[in-house]
Order: sequence, then structure tokens, then C-alpha cells
Amino acid sequence: MKKTILVFGDSNTWGWNPNNDLVSPLVRWDDDVRWTGVMQKALGDDYVVLNEGLNGRTTVWDDPIEEYRCGKDQIIPALDIAAPIDLAMIFVGTNDLKVRYSVSAQDIANSAALILDKTLAQAGAFRNNTPKVLFICPPPLGPVENGVFGEMFKGNVEKSTHLAEFFKANADLRGVPFFDAGAYVHASDKDGLHMMDDQHKILGEALAAVVKQMDL
Repeated sequence: MKKTILVFGDSNTWGWNPNNDLVSPLVRWDDDVRWTGVMQKALGDDYVVLNEGLNGRTTVWDDPIEEYRCGKDQIIPALDIAAPIDLAMIFVGTNDLKVRYSVSAQDIANSAALILDKTLAQAGAFRNNTPKVLFICPPPLGPVENGVFGEMFKGNVEKSTHLAEFFKANADLRGVPFFDAGAYVHASDKDGLHMMDDQHKILGEALAAVVKQMDL
């Protein structure tokens, strides 16, 4: 029986190309370039990786400009649609760094942890009613002020560097495995927010190695 992995993420999971200029039609990295596709290839045919990435997805915030982006409201339907799954990866938090939310790094981690709690409580979505979750902290922002998202994330680069410590604390508190994406990859110099293709490859292969070591 194949192992099913649900990846609940934002635009870096969806596959946003940093060369997007917000004027031309959106360009998305191809399936085999996205880190989820890289991970799928590295894991092989015994696994199925479901990409549940959404551009602009927040943790708990209702975006007044980009509607229908609140991860807290979407996680249960996502789990139930994909069920039964063997592993859920929670990979959100970057969009909470937008100026419009004005929240601390600790608040962002705690908000992502609320999604983690909802996932752990939805035992029926997991095979054998045994929730297994990997809690992933997104990498820090890059030189975002140089790109099209400069005003949107203005002043929050330093804040983003503190996310990992609070994400890890929440994972440890709940006894779930933690992965710091920032220890492996970085945002592009192009927009300071999204990963280039080489970073997708690195992340996908790194997470495949983690999955292989898990008891699924």
C-alpha cells in the first residue's frame, strides 16, 4: 500500500516562480521542479505526495485583500479530502510576515501551531487513526525590499530570522518532529520571498531523506 503525504503550504509549496512581476500571467514551477515533485521522485512509487499549496495562505488571519487564505479554516477540509493519509506536513507562516498583520515571530509560530493542533486532533484523517505530522518552519525572508513584495513585507526581514526558535518550541511541546527549512534553503534575491529552482531541489531531497527515516 502506498504511503500518502499531504503537504499543507503556501506559495513556496504551490511553486511560485520568483520572476513573477505581478503584471504578467503567473508562472509556476513545473511539477518536477517544485520541491514536492522533487520529494516525490526521491521517495519513489511507494509514496504519493499531495501538494496542497495556496498562494497567500496565512496561519489564522483572514486577509482583507486576498480572501479565502486562512489556513486555520482550511486544514480540516484539506485533511478530510486527502484521507486516509500517513503524514501531514505543515509549512506555513511566511505570509504572516506581511505588514498588514503586525504580529511577532512568536505569534506567527503559535498561530502555525494552532493548525498543527487541529491536524493532530483530526485523527480520523490518518491511516489507523494515528496522526503523524512534520512541522516545518519556512526560511527567513531574503532581500525582499528589492522586489515586487518590498512594501508588503517591509521591515520584517529580521523578524523572519526568529521564526525557527519559536516553531521548534511548539513542535517540542507537542512531541512532533520539526524541520527548519532555513537551515537548507533560502529565498531568492529576485523577490526575497520565493525559492529558485535549485532551492526547490535541495528542499525536496532533504525532506525526502527525513520522510524515509520516519516510521510511516
